Amino acid sequence: MGRHALPRGRNGKLGKSGRRAAVIAVPVVAAMAMTATSASAANALTAADKAMAGKLNQRIGTAKLGTNVGGEVRDVASGQKVWSKNPTKALMPASTNKLATAVAALTVLGPNHTVQTKAVYRSGTVYLVGGGDQQLSSADLKSLATAAAKSLKAKGLHSVRLMFDDHLFAAPSLATGWSSGYYSDTVAPVRALRIEGNNTSDTALTATKYFAQQLAAQGVTVGTPARAKAPSGTTVVATHTSKPLSTTVEYMLKHSDNDIAEGLLRLTALGQGRAATFAGGTAAVHAVLVGYGIPLTGVKEYDGSGLSRSDRMTADALSAIAALAVDTHHQAKLWPILQGLPVAGVDGTLSTSYGRFTSAPASCAVGKVDAKTGTLSDVSALAGVAKGADGRWKSFAFVENGTAPTATVTQGLDGLAATVEGCW
Repeated sequence: MGRHALPRGRNGKLGKSGRRAAVIAVPVVAAMAMTATSASAANALTAADKAMAGKLNQRIGTAKLGTNVGGEVRDVASGQKVWSKNPTKALMPASTNKLATAVAALTVLGPNHTVQTKAVYRSGTVYLVGGGDQQLSSADLKSLATAAAKSLKAKGLHSVRLMFDDHLFAAPSLATGWSSGYYSDTVAPVRALRIEGNNTSDTALTATKYFAQQLAAQGVTVGTPARAKAPSGTTVVATHTSKPLSTTVEYMLKHSDNDIAEGLLRLTALGQGRAATFAGGTAAVHAVLVGYGIPLTGVKEYDGSGLSRSDRMTADALSAIAALAVDTHHQAKLWPILQGLPVAGVDGTLSTSYGRFTSAPASCAVGKVDAKTGTLSDVSALAGVAKGADGRWKSFAFVENGTAPTATVTQGLDGLAATVEGCW
């Protein structure tokens, strides 16, 4: 069976039947060979692709993106490059870097992977053990406390010491290229125990204090909590299981959640037997991308979120990574990526509330482009997929460094994406 365009659901995403039926099991080496770009790609382009390339050549210069720009468009099924401008130029990718994090997490852990937050007991002490769930809610923690209190009282225990264990991840540190000003507005110190939305300096302690309050409300009193690694020989008194990784990845991409991205980076590292650090996580991502045959010359990653000003990505690499979202050979694991990509003018960071795809000519692509945004103080990027005028999937990446993101710049990016889709 050869590659073909995947069917899309009513919301513009892959339908479940298409997602499952399109799976083809092939060795990684074979997949790499299939996705390699042919030296004679230009000779095999469709008429629609040639027309698109001509328009991009004209519009990239009038999109008001500044001069430090890289871009590339690929035909996904053939792997052929349709158009490019400075495709190997290493640029700051901002949050488009989350595409690489998503690919690595899903590949290493699988879309059904879950983690657990546990309350365990030994010798008069309860340990609240974090499993790396960055979407643990206060309601989840309240339910965990309720279950733990019930179990403890069944043992005749109404007063215990309380410790918290967030040692699954290494102690928080700033990534290379991170500003200390990122705390606590942009991202929280990365810990294995955290209530979603909480960006305090010690999220694990904050979560444990809340857990203690909920235990007390259920009739179990505790002292002042402290950090300690849970010893061996404990008994589990309550467990909360996270959402599946597929759901977490979808949310992370749709809303560009930095905390989830950094948590996933560490879980991916652990999944490969590496240290749960920035270095361990980025090494894991690099290994996964190598396995997919992604061109990595010039690529440097120091975090999972793309906040690092030392991160470098090329349009060549980004367009190849984006192509994986609709590559039929990898849908068994990577299907959540397309589901999670913001839809032009519809939701996530491409919704009209962000001023995206709101006016002509780009507005013709509303609902027809799925892409990850990337924004820093002087970075604007867009990488994703769209069906071209020839009905075939195209992946694309446009990255600009050096110009402050403005409505004019984002409209320029949106117009280029609309050109790939073929409506303009």
